[in-house]
Amino acid sequence: MELTIKYTEPKNHILSYVLDKLPRKMSYDIKSFITKHKISPVNEIRIHSESKIAILSKNKLISSEIYATNSDIENIIYELCEGSVYAHMGTIKEGYIPVGYGVRAGICGHAFMESGEIKGIYNITSVIIRIPQKIPFAGDYLFSVLESQNFSASVLIYSPPGVGKTTILRQLSSLLSQKTSVRFAIIDTREEISPFLSKDELSGADIYISYPKGLAIELSTKSMNPQLIICDEISSMSDSQAIIKSVNSGVSIIATTHSSSFNELCAKEIIKPFLHYNVFDYALGVTRNDKSKYDYELTKLK
Repeated sequence: MELTIKYTEPKNHILSYVLDKLPRKMSYDIKSFITKHKISPVNEIRIHSESKIAILSKNKLISSEIYATNSDIENIIYELCEGSVYAHMGTIKEGYIPVGYGVRAGICGHAFMESGEIKGIYNITSVIIRIPQKIPFAGDYLFSVLESQNFSASVLIYSPPGVGKTTILRQLSSLLSQKTSVRFAIIDTREEISPFLSKDELSGADIYISYPKGLAIELSTKSMNPQLIICDEISSMSDSQAIIKSVNSGVSIIATTHSSSFNELCAKEIIKPFLHYNVFDYALGVTRNDKSKYDYELTKLK
């Protein structure tokens, strides 16, 4: 199944919002660079200490002449945390800062370890800001699959990073709100789904923000009586166990994971329990041709 997509950046309001979060001179220089080189869409702003800032657009990395120092990185972190780095330490330890509007800034540096756990990050050297794109019809194919099964099927979406799994979940959430009466929950641990959508696009959805995924799935199943749960990026065995319990309770799950092929998906340790217990009805592989088309590979699992 192939679907042509078109990027839309209405007034570039999300990009403008992100740039306004950066130190003033850097924000101005990046805006000028993007305008001068007519870069669209802006998928990522990639900032490394003591290096030139680069812009990722349609999988092409475009280097600028804007230089970022260690001091610039410190100021960027301060601005993204709105002056309170301590209040964001929970997500910083997980390698990101939620910025708003579904934007996430990935960070890395030196980890402070204690008893095998990351207690903090210091000397941050990289800030990668991903700019979500609004892609009409991105969730239509998945919606049609679910509709054909009366919204009672569970689907595991897989693709390499950056292809658009989260974008699909955003539009699917909007379609469920606006076109159905399905009771559903969104497990939005990293604040990448719900902040991007309007209140109308999320009408009736139960939204769990910043909860650990496994706990949120368990709480939703026990307390909120959902028919369907949307969960981005399965990343641990605790996520897998919570999903298995939820499906066994009669709830359908739409989840995503990183894999470049169906064979690679089946070989992942956190996926093997799903296959053993027949948790998902379908696996949906997603790729993009020349960054302008979605290709889908739907595999029936049971």
